[in-house]
Amino acid sequence: MLEADKGTVSVQENPSPIENIVVKEHVRHKHGRSPLPEHLPRIDHMLDIADDKKVCACGKALKCIGEDVTERIDYQPSSLHVNVYHRPKHVCPDSHCDGCGVKQAPTPEGPIERCEADAGMLAHVIVEKYEHHTPLTRQAEKLERQNVPITRGTMCGWMEGCADVLQPLYNLKLQKVLGHDIVLNDDTPVKMRYGSDPGIKNARMWATVGGEDLRYTLYNFTTGREKEGPLEFFLKYRGYFVADAYPGYDKLFKVDVTIDRKTGDIICVACWAHARRYFVDAQKTAPRPAMEALILISRLYKIEKEAKAFSPEERWAVRQKESKPILDRIKIWLDTNLPLHLPQSPMRQAINYSLKIWKELNVYCEDGRLPIDNNLAENAIRPIALGRKNWLFVGSETGGRTAAILMTFCVTCRKNKIDTWTYLKDVLQRIQSHPVSRLHELLPDEWQAARKNLASSLPVLKNSRG
Repeated sequence: MLEADKGTVSVQENPSPIENIVVKEHVRHKHGRSPLPEHLPRIDHMLDIADDKKVCACGKALKCIGEDVTERIDYQPSSLHVNVYHRPKHVCPDSHCDGCGVKQAPTPEGPIERCEADAGMLAHVIVEKYEHHTPLTRQAEKLERQNVPITRGTMCGWMEGCADVLQPLYNLKLQKVLGHDIVLNDDTPVKMRYGSDPGIKNARMWATVGGEDLRYTLYNFTTGREKEGPLEFFLKYRGYFVADAYPGYDKLFKVDVTIDRKTGDIICVACWAHARRYFVDAQKTAPRPAMEALILISRLYKIEKEAKAFSPEERWAVRQKESKPILDRIKIWLDTNLPLHLPQSPMRQAINYSLKIWKELNVYCEDGRLPIDNNLAENAIRPIALGRKNWLFVGSETGGRTAAILMTFCVTCRKNKIDTWTYLKDVLQRIQSHPVSRLHELLPDEWQAARKNLASSLPVLKNSRG
């Protein structure tokens, strides 16, 4: 009998040539219903027998000995209400006095001037459109079923107004992103209505991840994919630029005397996930060499996984010691296999792609803060891909800009585990009167930190439910 390691199932010796396999012990999980959340309000329903049945056959009244309680979660459509602001007028009782005139509380400022929607309603429409991907037409239909006729055009105006209100906060977030020395960038196509004609043209939505600890996600809309788009957006940026090998980025890394840019102000960091995909595609025609390349690349990712919790300095040291030798092996493998494949074959294209950007593929080893790939920016593209399956296209260039600004706040909130509706409702209520010098307090991360500090300073109340 062989004694298995702790936490494994023991197996008996088998004289057959088949090797014994030690498998981890199976952990059984209990099944059953989990209790319904305690924070949900409870509505009690008393289900009792009729009074005439509370008498025994012997004539005596029945005695209650307890009760059974059954809980079921229920739902009702979201409730709407109207905020009615009453503002009493006050005057001096002396009719001959003209000293003070009429005194009255000022009208509360709404997020959008002369708009019938309050902050909570505006936040709801934003979240439904840009986080849950519900088109405005469908939202209008749902409101119509609640006897609240609000047209799609009206809500379009609301969204544009909210984007205008949040523009200063968006600009501040842009400064935070470009003020840090690491950004990740990617783009995806979106369709745009072109003028008054029914024609459609391809526009682009760009996703940029940056800021301290890469906590911000920022979107930018352009009507095309020309190199002028990223060049203008990153005009004042200096630092590492993690992206795919799109040629439109090339001008960012070159000297341009017209903008007094120095060599090396923006350093390109290539994405290993993009390079790996070429070898995945080449498996169909050249499975063995493709697998060799993928195994070598997987070792780079294994090192990154093990060093994920390390400090940047520790991660840099690990990369120098362990990743660098693997990169050298990959380079030798690429050079050796290049002449073995036809010029138009998928394997040759995969090798050429990696060799073309080989210097950039090695840059991530220079700084322990740099990621090995551009996956964070690619993940930021996913909400756009989900959204365009529902709302199909943006109605104009203004609509694209509106979508970029509002999605910026929705995705950043979700990334930082902030309730988007609560954040937007609060910020839309406060931003018009908030001091410009303290605008940074309304950024999602600082807003969240302030709420947590406030909650921790409040006394803890005992739960009345026991």
